Amino acid sequence: MKRSMIRELVEQHLIQEVGISKQKHPFKALMVTGPAGAGKTHTTKNLLKLPAYVRKFNLNPDDIIEDLFPKFDITLKFAHGKKDPLAAAQKELRNIAKVGTMSKAAGYINRAKPLFFDTTGEDVGKITAAIDQLVAIGYEVGIMKIFVPKETSVGRDINRPRTVGEPTPGIWDDYKKNVIEDEGYDKYAAGKEHVEVLNPTPFWNVFNLKDKDVYGKDEEGNKKLIAKARSKVEDVEGDFPVSIEEMDRVIADMDKATKDFLKPREVPNPIGAALYDGMLALTQHTDGLLGQEVTDFYKVGMLNPDLVDRSPEVSKAIKVLKEITGQDDLEKSFDAFEKMVRRAARGKEDDITADLGSRIIDKMKGFYPTGKDEDEERIGMVAEAIAKRLVEKLKIKRAGE
Repeated sequence: MKRSMIRELVEQHLIQEVGISKQKHPFKALMVTGPAGAGKTHTTKNLLKLPAYVRKFNLNPDDIIEDLFPKFDITLKFAHGKKDPLAAAQKELRNIAKVGTMSKAAGYINRAKPLFFDTTGEDVGKITAAIDQLVAIGYEVGIMKIFVPKETSVGRDINRPRTVGEPTPGIWDDYKKNVIEDEGYDKYAAGKEHVEVLNPTPFWNVFNLKDKDVYGKDEEGNKKLIAKARSKVEDVEGDFPVSIEEMDRVIADMDKATKDFLKPREVPNPIGAALYDGMLALTQHTDGLLGQEVTDFYKVGMLNPDLVDRSPEVSKAIKVLKEITGQDDLEKSFDAFEKMVRRAARGKEDDITADLGSRIIDKMKGFYPTGKDEDEERIGMVAEAIAKRLVEKLKIKRAGE
């Protein structure tokens, strides 16, 4: 068999596996909010049984942090203090993680992937600014609120390998005020199209809702009781104003709302619907070679206008891109769209103003990520190279020394 034929078969297989036509939840984004130790992963994975395909596109810098820090023997227990060299190194390595996460998110958005933001979410204004950008480029956004007592948040943070440390109580206080008491997300979403709070009543993750005891393992690998059936979880400390029956109802409502939100291949946002239909049409017109990325519309618009004229769906998608970017010229529209994507990709993170973050961005200048594995590998290589020089420059004392 000729190599060209083999290559073509492989390309077609990959298109079928990851292509837009196979995506179950295009243009959907979940913002799962809650302070440290709230059990956001447990709630979404074990209680709501969120599809693995959605959780796969997790945009949490902590995932990169947990991989990056150990490579340089830097502890995951965050240090604090302006003059602490370890704290300085951790801060800069976190900037690397932020840049990597943003680049990954930009690739996911460009391919209309479902997005899963795991964030503390106490800064409502910052999160809603990112949501506004996501909605503007076609996404439907669902918000979850998960909470625990302050003592539980602090205690769980202390007892896990990666800690937030000193900021944890402040984050909890801000979340309680801005999200629980002031209902910041609820007020933001009220009357706003394409944004939904999936649980208007916060879910206090303090009970074992199952009818059987739950066990885990301690640090030595021994069996450990997590919670007795239909009881408070063993490590929960502090007061909470809810009953287990109330939380049964909240999680049941969350489950229904989440399933409705994630109905396969439904794209309620008209911007996302136009782009989705256009991507499907473009894959058909090009045998799958184009249409896997939103930015393919710019390629075909500039290089193959005849195809645009033949396809009403592709033509409409390009028109929508011009409208949302405010640019009729395709080259200018492309630049504007890329900026919109990067603003949407920031999620919970601060603007990256540190010198190190700027140097990483400069390294990647001209590289528009697609979300493909090889692109993420490239980002990782750049991040690790810069991190290595950073550690050597600061002469950080290795963890455990």
